[in-house]
Amino acid sequence: MPGSIQVSVLDFKELPLSSNSVKLSLGKVEHEAGEKGSFSFPLANLRDNLIITVQDSEGNQVSQSGVRTMSIIEKGIWDDVFPIEGGGLVHMKLQFFLSEEEQTRVRLMRESAMKKKQVEILGSRYEVSGLILLCLNKCLSTELLGTGVSTHLLING
Repeated sequence: MPGSIQVSVLDFKELPLSSNSVKLSLGKVEHEAGEKGSFSFPLANLRDNLIITVQDSEGNQVSQSGVRTMSIIEKGIWDDVFPIEGGGLVHMKLQFFLSEEEQTRVRLMRESAMKKKQVEILGSRYEVSGLILLCLNKCLSTELLGTGVSTHLLING
């Protein structure tokens, strides 16, 4: 999965008294924020969530919460106050990034998919048109057989 997620920890509010830092993790990458800080996480897959862990002075977990990676990608930029399950709030700005190379690759994949879809749509239109002509041809030839009128002239011009 291309891209990365930039996390900026802006503020802590109402954290439990024993806590003094927040650990952020996404997949195997972890960063610790004593107060404020910005961190980048490479995006390996969509199943990993951003985990926010509030720690005490000895590094023990006090409380924890998570943010779905898909939600971050869908929003693009997300500046919000996130509640922590064990108490407290963390104000963070989350942003999904693609490098220029990754943006180009995604754009080319989209264009290719659009062209493929257009070919499928046009192909199905031609198939339907062909079936309609066959049905018309059969209907006209059946109706006009007894009249002596040439169906070849009616259909082909």
